[in-house]
Amino acid sequence: MKKLLLLLAAAMISSGAFAEGYQVNNMSAKQTGMGHVGTAMQLGAESIFFNPAATAYQKSKFDISVGFTGILSNVHFQSLPTAENGYKPGLVRAKSDNGMSTPINAYFNYKPNDRWAFGVGFYVPNGSSMKWDDNWAGAHLVQNIDLKAYAVQPTVSFKICDKLSIGAGLTINWGNFELSRAPFSIATNQKIAGVVKQLPSMIDGLIQSNPGLIGKLTPEQLKAVMAAKQAAPGIAQDLEQNYANAPLMSTRLSGNANVAVGVNAGFLWNITDEWSVGMTWRSRLNMKVDKGRSEIIYGKNIKNYLGMVGNLANVFGMGDKIPPIDNLDGGVFSTELPLPTSVTWGVSFRPTPKWEFAVDLQWIGWSAYDKLVVDFAPEVGMEPIVSTKNYSNTLAFRFGGQYRATDFITARMGMYVDQSPVDSNYLNPETPSMTKVSYTAGLTLRPTKFMDIDLAYCYVSTADPERTGSYPVQNSLTGKVEKFEGNYTLHANVFSIGMAFHF
Repeated sequence: MKKLLLLLAAAMISSGAFAEGYQVNNMSAKQTGMGHVGTAMQLGAESIFFNPAATAYQKSKFDISVGFTGILSNVHFQSLPTAENGYKPGLVRAKSDNGMSTPINAYFNYKPNDRWAFGVGFYVPNGSSMKWDDNWAGAHLVQNIDLKAYAVQPTVSFKICDKLSIGAGLTINWGNFELSRAPFSIATNQKIAGVVKQLPSMIDGLIQSNPGLIGKLTPEQLKAVMAAKQAAPGIAQDLEQNYANAPLMSTRLSGNANVAVGVNAGFLWNITDEWSVGMTWRSRLNMKVDKGRSEIIYGKNIKNYLGMVGNLANVFGMGDKIPPIDNLDGGVFSTELPLPTSVTWGVSFRPTPKWEFAVDLQWIGWSAYDKLVVDFAPEVGMEPIVSTKNYSNTLAFRFGGQYRATDFITARMGMYVDQSPVDSNYLNPETPSMTKVSYTAGLTLRPTKFMDIDLAYCYVSTADPERTGSYPVQNSLTGKVEKFEGNYTLHANVFSIGMAFHF
């Protein structure tokens, strides 16, 4: 029983309190429409994120930009053909029911003279949201997850000469998360029902092997044993009928991350009037959660059943070996999640005053996320849980172009390819990480010379029609590691709107 509850706690948390593949690529409506490029471009206040050095080339004294993005995504899952299902594909299917994610951004930049610029930005660099049906086949991996990391970046840039500038900003980050999942797979429910069916014979066998045991029991203990023996068949029937397609219980984890401070620094070199190159470096951060809280949501009668099992354990002298489940309900834990370092190189080409093309290549140090360690507060009485992640470093390629048709209209198009950091042997439906291919389009309208209205659309799909993968899960009854396998497909529609003011 102790092993069962330890595995329950592991099932609650070990797959990760945060989502996989959690970098956000929506920091500006303008640049969303241009494939999210910008390292070697002069974007005014928006360069605070893309390359702090470029803010020194701002043409106005003040530059303000605000933006809003709506992300509508859905993921489809279908099971693989196996010997157990007669090698028939897709017998188990599911579709996520994600709400709209709404990252926002805001930038302000002030240029007091030709050399210096000072600014501050607010944006959402990391986040993920995924909602599956509470009763789906992978409910023991995730039912719902919501992760957000926020950043404020005060920034300064300096123009060394007419063609070269440098810039840097402190990234002050904080965030919060919520994760819901079932501690047992729905398939395991029927195995648990089978164990409960055998409970009367198990009690009889224990008494027969210890002839003097009955005489040592108090009236209350004997009453608990007989009650459990009598109730077991009804409990097994309840589990078989009412929990054949529903989890016995769900767990909800939530917490706030401490403030973490990093650096975003870069340079911009305008080689000629036509060509520019730039580079930015964003430092790694460790987002620490010191006082996360867990909550258990029981199915009907399940808490009473667990209480009965606890009483039996006390009768047979095993109570001290079982962590009280109340310690898990409301228990405190701590963990740490890396926001990886990244380096981005960019090139911009302006063949005519009306046209501009840009390419960005980004390296992301996802290998920092090799495992997740969850430590419980001493009063919970649980050993630390270690979950292997084995993320790999990745590259992202971005390309975009814009055409200033008139003083009032600029049109943009772009695309980007973003590698998945997740090995197929650790593919988890928390956020099924896939190599993404995205196509973008955008438009800027200028009703006046000091105001821009930016609109953008991005369609996100995967490099392959589907991604096949598995995730290792420890069976709560047998202790054996099993694989949750399947095919995933992903699509997302992204809409962005922004406004900019220059004066």
